Amino acid sequence: ANDPVIGIVANLRPVKSIDVFLRAAQLVKNRISGAHFVIVGEGELEISLKRLTQELGLSDCVYFLGRRHDIPQVVSVFDVGVLSSNSESFSNTIVEYLASGLPVVCTDVGGAREAIEDGVNGFVVPIGDYDTMSSRIIDILEGSKVKAMGTLSRRKAEEFFSLPSMLTKYEDIYLGYKEGI
Repeated sequence: ANDPVIGIVANLRPVKSIDVFLRAAQLVKNRISGAHFVIVGEGELEISLKRLTQELGLSDCVYFLGRRHDIPQVVSVFDVGVLSSNSESFSNTIVEYLASGLPVVCTDVGGAREAIEDGVNGFVVPIGDYDTMSSRIIDILEGSKVKAMGTLSRRKAEEFFSLPSMLTKYEDIYLGYKEGI
């Protein structure tokens, strides 16, 4: 019940680099023995990722949940949300993590830096760098910032990505356009 849960929600496709997440998980597990890792999603790489999980000695702590329709409930058990992609535009998953009040560790892709303020509500790491990814996950779990980062994530989601916020921003754009700005 008190063991940390690190999770990722993504399609199991090459662009999502779930192998990077698994390699980071191995390093986290070496430091935090009770850590658990949850992978939510399905796709063409499922078999090879399960094989890699075994090769890395993580079969006892990595859980492949497949496709789920209850993402908010699943994410609610995470202590840290991760995105390991090597390419994205703007990740909906990051926004879901923020809305759930999670600190986030994500790769420096697409609009990640718009949502994650490095060291404030999570960390942005170089693409493919599982060593730094694991270090940042450990920093969150071993530090005293996990709750504060989660609170700031939730605040960021409400301020910038909630429906009322988005409607206000679009309205401002249209009104500005109408006024010739």
